[in-house]
Amino acid sequence: MKHINEILKKENPSVEELINCFESIKENGDIAVIKFDGERVENPYTVFISFPIIKQKEIIRADENDLKSALIKVLMRYAG
Repeated sequence: MKHINEILKKENPSVEELINCFESIKENGDIAVIKFDGERVENPYTVFISFPIIKQKEIIRADENDLKSALIKVLMRYAG
């Protein structure tokens, strides 16, 4: 979680840095998905984090017009 918070504190983290945060999510045993939806005109980027049944947490999801915003939204909720 420390790594994710360090990236989110940056003024303008790169998409690559944000995607690298998903390695921490994987290491925590959680699941992250990035979806590019070519059929949608609005909010074509969906990013979500889900959890194994044993954790009993709600999915964290963002649908946005740009990938970076979606990544930041879910990572902030995940780390928060």
